[in-house]
Amino acid sequence: MNVRNISLTPRMEEVREPFIIAPIQFELDQIKGHFDESLDSIKKQFLVAEELMDSGKEDEGKNIYRSQVVFLEGILDFYLHEMSKYCLYKMFTGEWGKSAQYKKLMIPIMDVEKALDAPEYKTWFFQYLNQRFSRDVMLSVESMRDQLNLIGISWAAVLTAAYPADSQSDSIKRGKDIIQRLFDRRNVIAHQNDRSHESAVQNHITRKYVEECFYNVECLVIAIHTIASEKG
Repeated sequence: MNVRNISLTPRMEEVREPFIIAPIQFELDQIKGHFDESLDSIKKQFLVAEELMDSGKEDEGKNIYRSQVVFLEGILDFYLHEMSKYCLYKMFTGEWGKSAQYKKLMIPIMDVEKALDAPEYKTWFFQYLNQRFSRDVMLSVESMRDQLNLIGISWAAVLTAAYPADSQSDSIKRGKDIIQRLFDRRNVIAHQNDRSHESAVQNHITRKYVEECFYNVECLVIAIHTIASEKG
């Protein structure tokens, strides 16, 4: 016969619940400022790359270029995360109209229970958004399109403003190509050291290419920021 152990266990001393920091609700200009500040920092790496190139370390200089592409995509992803929280919160509080995708947003029942227990439901919702999107990557064409449409920023309007062409359909086609090629290159650099699976040879990269990447991402962010600002 098994005897259950009912003896008292020692009380744990000085053990605290993990402290959760509430996410800060930034305004549009602050969100754009975070992006601009990070962008300037990454651009300064051109100086390092050129110094390496001038000293005959061409491979090392090219690796700086590659790191700039990865960092650039990183700050774009972070910008989209901040914008997602901002825009969805505006819809939640009634300051913006709700997108069709917002109305279908699914929330797990455990999070609903937390909302019911929360002293301030608006604070809970913002914290929930911060947790929900924290691990999402929004850089592929499909994920970026879906996310922008969810947060009430028209995908078609963004690409038309960011990458103007003869028609809206041409702008969308051009924008999709730019966004996907940059995302693909970022993945090859981050996961393969920019090497071909077939030959293991590193892809060529130049300062001009990286500057074009900066320009294209800046155009995208400016378009998103402008459209969001016009919504109020």
